[in-house]
Amino acid sequence: VIFWISSNSCLQGNKMLEKRPSGLLKFFFKIPLFMHKLGFGGWERLIGAQWMLLTTTGRKTGKRRETLVDVMDYDKATDTYYIEAAYGSHADWFKNIQANPVFEAQVSRRKFNAQAEILNESDTGEMLVQFFRRKPAYTRSVMAMVGMKFKDEEELRTLGKNLTLLAVKPVSPDPSSK
Repeated sequence: VIFWISSNSCLQGNKMLEKRPSGLLKFFFKIPLFMHKLGFGGWERLIGAQWMLLTTTGRKTGKRRETLVDVMDYDKATDTYYIEAAYGSHADWFKNIQANPVFEAQVSRRKFNAQAEILNESDTGEMLVQFFRRKPAYTRSVMAMVGMKFKDEEELRTLGKNLTLLAVKPVSPDPSSK
């Protein structure tokens, strides 16, 4: 189902992102993680993307769980990465970091312990627009893969109200763990 958001239509909450991928689409989304595990991390730069490998602790099993997410921006001054949770609060990794807030993150060769904070709606909309300005084709294709299309920046800002973006920051290691 493709959702087209225009000034004449209304958003239906987060329902557009409730259906997670299955079958072939789920396999397609897992390919980058498999490539990363095979030692090909960083290849995403060839398609103009940057990904963060998240290693969370399963909230039910306690097992290590890995997933790759898009890095939408990086603020060097605050050492903050901005990532998108395509399926918002429905994503297992998102639920895992809510249950266990400190997780492992890796961007390129940099590995660190991190915590995440959810961005507010206006910051999310603005972040989406800035990302779109830098990478218009990539933004449109990724949004279409999760069932969203938009005509212009204003519609993208509106979509931002229904998306979950996170600010990921490194945390200092616990001194007592040394």
